[in-house]
Amino acid sequence: MNSSVKKVLVLLHPGFEEIEAVVPMDLLRRAGVEVVSTSTGPDLGVTGGRGIILQADIPASEIGAQEFDMLLLPGGPGVKKFRKQPQVLEWVRKFHREGRYLAAICAAPLVLLDAGVLSGKKVASFPGTEEELRGHVLACVDERVCVDGKLITSRGAGTSEEFALALIRLLMGDAVAEDVRHRIVAR
Repeated sequence: MNSSVKKVLVLLHPGFEEIEAVVPMDLLRRAGVEVVSTSTGPDLGVTGGRGIILQADIPASEIGAQEFDMLLLPGGPGVKKFRKQPQVLEWVRKFHREGRYLAAICAAPLVLLDAGVLSGKKVASFPGTEEELRGHVLACVDERVCVDGKLITSRGAGTSEEFALALIRLLMGDAVAEDVRHRIVAR
């Protein structure tokens, strides 16, 4: 792997929120980041919460020793099952142990909670998840996107663009993020 090329692994799970996966994947690729999606289930075709099927790039079994700079977890109604998958929790713990970025949007911070990596962190999440997070995090914040060290969290589908631009800023710098923001005519 060329060390100058940043790589992001996106975990697609049945019932994921489509906007929270597609917008970050698209904008990261526009920024020159290599984005690899994998299915947490047996099939590469993963059905989102609104019935849209995305084709994952590779099965989870092929991730192996590949190195990624960031793990991205979209939320959605499927998080209830997704957050209990041992392989997913192990990936989260591995990224955390190795000091790599963890990005979670909407209800996906609950996966980080289950993996035990939120202690002492500020977190933005979907409004319905805050009750479960309280007492396990430093603070639940009302910010649309929250960056706390190597942890990036966001509120939901409506914040996907801002979330993606924050990820680009962290991986590629302000100039690249501003270029992408300008090219997509974002605020």
